[in-house]
Amino acid sequence: MRIVVVGAGAAGLAAAARLAALGHSVTVLERAAVAGGKCGLVERGGYRFDSGPSLLTMPWVFEELFAATGAPLAEELELVRVEPVTRYRFADGTGFDLGADLPPTLAALEEWSPGAGTDWAAFMGACASMWPASLRYLSAPPPWPPRRPTPTEPSPHPLDLLRVRPWRTLRSLARAHLRDPRLRLVAERFATYAGADPRRAPAALAAAGYVEHAFGAWHVAGGLHRLVEALARRVERLGGELRLGTGARRIVCSGGDGTPSRVRAVESDAEAIECDAVVGGVDAQALFAGLLEPGPRSRAGVERSRARRERSRVLEAERSLSGFVLMLGLRGRTPGLPHHTILFPADYDAEFDDVFTRRRPVADPTLYLSASVASDPTQAPAGGENLFVLVNAPTNGGGLDWDAHADAYEAHLLERLAARGVDVRERIEVRARRTPADLERETGAPGGAIYGAAPHGRVRGSLDRPGNAARGVGGLHLVGGTVHPGGGLPLVALGARLVAEQIGPAD
Repeated sequence: MRIVVVGAGAAGLAAAARLAALGHSVTVLERAAVAGGKCGLVERGGYRFDSGPSLLTMPWVFEELFAATGAPLAEELELVRVEPVTRYRFADGTGFDLGADLPPTLAALEEWSPGAGTDWAAFMGACASMWPASLRYLSAPPPWPPRRPTPTEPSPHPLDLLRVRPWRTLRSLARAHLRDPRLRLVAERFATYAGADPRRAPAALAAAGYVEHAFGAWHVAGGLHRLVEALARRVERLGGELRLGTGARRIVCSGGDGTPSRVRAVESDAEAIECDAVVGGVDAQALFAGLLEPGPRSRAGVERSRARRERSRVLEAERSLSGFVLMLGLRGRTPGLPHHTILFPADYDAEFDDVFTRRRPVADPTLYLSASVASDPTQAPAGGENLFVLVNAPTNGGGLDWDAHADAYEAHLLERLAARGVDVRERIEVRARRTPADLERETGAPGGAIYGAAPHGRVRGSLDRPGNAARGVGGLHLVGGTVHPGGGLPLVALGARLVAEQIGPAD
């Protein structure tokens, strides 16, 4: 089959590699001059910054991906374990390090606050009990529970819906197990892994905490962008074609007069590329609103109704949070600063009210710090530090112009860092930033939403992402963080596997 993949982010490249390995003729279109999508790279004055994901979890997903496409992951990349996974600091000045190895972490928590270790063990027990069901969901295509067997193992079971506690939000699950309000903040932060408000996010997102303990957190030597570069090389070695600097303008469909709608070509900046299937590796809302032509309408009422519902659901969904990023190249090292640090504010709820309700830059945000030089000396000049600062932010648009706020908010965040004990203002040698408006321009994600739709709702939030096969449009498949099974490097790679299984080997 002739397959066009739209978007050379991690999801699109993973799908392209798998499909090329299955014998298909694969062309990847990417409007940017480099591959990567949200998994970007910024280099300034010898400092290197991953502008998107800053750690890798579930490494076996990529080990399987590389093995299935020709050579082991270890031949391409070196994975470096990050320990501690994260240092947490609270508004009252207290804090602790959360490691991947659970027993010493529990002992340290118990010493930090009597009862905290016992409570965290109970919370992790609840997360562990949800993980098998969560993995089955992540590894199989919707609907879930499935109405028919799938080739993907392990297969979901109808009772899995109950095992992920659909009657609970993440906040209610945390409060049921954790007495210390500071520890609850740590648990509630897992909602942001999917771009959500913990008060409305499904309890199933707590499984992210179990993943960090069970499988660790990893850095790719040289930076996370090396993973994307390795995937791009793999696609080309398998005979796929990468067309960088060539954007897709329209997905052209056939159909009408009673025949089903089906993709037949992709119009790029340069030409129309005829194809048998399209894999959309871009934001689902951008695809349905901009790339997918209305096209001739089939008279098949059921098909038309399904396609309309799919489109409406995607276009009308509440958007996930975005992020405001500072990338700072610093003289000298911050004493004792680990790879990952979280600095919590005094009022966590106010942060999500600002993001989702008031839609304004967060006055006192949680500060996420990543200094990958702590694990990888190649990321900064000798003696220097590459400090990546991320805060949750509302999406661009809807009355909020991030371009107008960017300068003032950058200065505000540097002041907030100083107030939290990390004053770097006199050490800055180079700086760069990425606002929600920048993310929207660079990746095409509407508003700069990182994860597409916000997974809000006890049940719906877990299960209502668009599937990997578009309804009502034959031959159109979807991958990436805005569709099933969700955002983050391992999940988009699992989605790529699902699409490869849907399409199957070349004839």
